Amino acid sequence: MKRILKIVIPIIILIIFLVGLFIVYKNTYKIELKKEEFVYELGEKISSDVSNYLKDTDATKNIKDYKLSSESLKKDNDLFVMDELELVPVGEYKITISYKKKKIDFVIKVKDTIAPEFSSFKDTIEIEETEDKLDLTTYFEAKDLTKVKVLIEGEYNLKIVGEYKLKVVAEDENNNITSKNFILKIKKKTEEQSKVSEKKPAKNNSKSTTTPSSKPSNNITNNNTATSPKYRQDISNSFANQINIYRKENGLSVLPNTSETQSEADRRSKEISINYSHDGAGYGFGENIGYGGIGSDFITAWKNSPSHNATMLREQNVAMAVSVYEVNGMWYAVTSFKMNY
Repeated sequence: MKRILKIVIPIIILIIFLVGLFIVYKNTYKIELKKEEFVYELGEKISSDVSNYLKDTDATKNIKDYKLSSESLKKDNDLFVMDELELVPVGEYKITISYKKKKIDFVIKVKDTIAPEFSSFKDTIEIEETEDKLDLTTYFEAKDLTKVKVLIEGEYNLKIVGEYKLKVVAEDENNNITSKNFILKIKKKTEEQSKVSEKKPAKNNSKSTTTPSSKPSNNITNNNTATSPKYRQDISNSFANQINIYRKENGLSVLPNTSETQSEADRRSKEISINYSHDGAGYGFGENIGYGGIGSDFITAWKNSPSHNATMLREQNVAMAVSVYEVNGMWYAVTSFKMNY
């Protein structure tokens, strides 16, 4: 009997020990990650749901008992965010999963691998030869989730007639680059045979419902040497691009250039060089007008005037064209806006 007990008792103890181990094992859940590093693209929503990071093991049965935390990021509606920023910036962020007394860390990486996209691009830019400085980057616009720097690569001379093959480069804050080739055509100045006598702008006493005229005071130069009248298409295009960029910065749509609107603007710029007034504006058009010496910055002047600024940012505008008419050392500028009543 004693011999039997000596054999049975150790067996019973062993069974009890094994059962205890089994119970402990069943109640001990391992924190097992799918991987140690999770990569998100800049702008992509970053989940703060712990189940997205755990393996499909027994641990997921008690998923509510697991806690996800980060020193750098905050949780907001099952997403990780950073303070008041719309986007979680590029970088690495340590995340901790806690369950009872166990903790495990993993890393979330935010990368920016997407290059800017051109939202405004011209394959060919045609301007007349000029002594003036002209920023070619105003003809282009690129969009991205970060700030974009636009540069022109290649050599050209605005004073020399010819065709130049250039490249426009858009680079974001994280060094992603998009580039496109374009052609710059410098044309010879067009000379009109007939001379237009110099006339001073007439004082505007009109009570027109369109925006009143602008008289910029920040002229770059004021060359009163008589020259043949001409349309400055290069300056007009630059001003139009600046206005559209300004509208986009204020959450408004870019306005297309139509032949009807351009004809209206060209007619009016030549007309106000003789009679400086809003009286001749066509039906269905609003306008900003201005005159000043060669190099006048009409865009800044219009932005600084509440009425002119409102005209540029009017939601009812559906098309736009700018015309700058140069005569006797003066610029006469008109921006015509086709309105949707």
